[in-house]
Amino acid sequence: MFEFEHEIYIDRPVVEVFGFVGNLETLPKWNYAVRSVRKISDGPTRLGTTFRQVRGHEEQRLRVAAYQQHSRLTVESVPPSKPALRRELRFRAQGEGTRLVDRWQLELGVPMLLKPFAARRTRAGAWNNLTRLKQLLERGTATLQDGRRDVL
Repeated sequence: MFEFEHEIYIDRPVVEVFGFVGNLETLPKWNYAVRSVRKISDGPTRLGTTFRQVRGHEEQRLRVAAYQQHSRLTVESVPPSKPALRRELRFRAQGEGTRLVDRWQLELGVPMLLKPFAARRTRAGAWNNLTRLKQLLERGTATLQDGRRDVL
């Protein structure tokens, strides 16, 4: 299992940052690898809510494994979805803005020889996505690595 963590400051109130990020259907606006996310459970997002995520030609089911409004959101892939993933997002008010900690645990699903390369690429991609989130929330617009331009 590969693990890493990033931390970023977003100059927006924690209520706004959590409100946006906690709606997983906004993920394609700031993550270039995600094409779509759709909630497949009824009701508001809470513990146990499930989503269908499409990344390129892959499809995953994700489940909310922990949920504390305005402070914590953890999602996990639902077997047999690959790769196995657990992502915890922690939100903390810092002055007028938000300190966001993004912690990942995932199976890279590549041969041992390629794991160092895949790990560096995954970690860098996650950081790039967080910087796009910061731009989107602070400026109202962001251009993703694949050239898509999104606005709030």
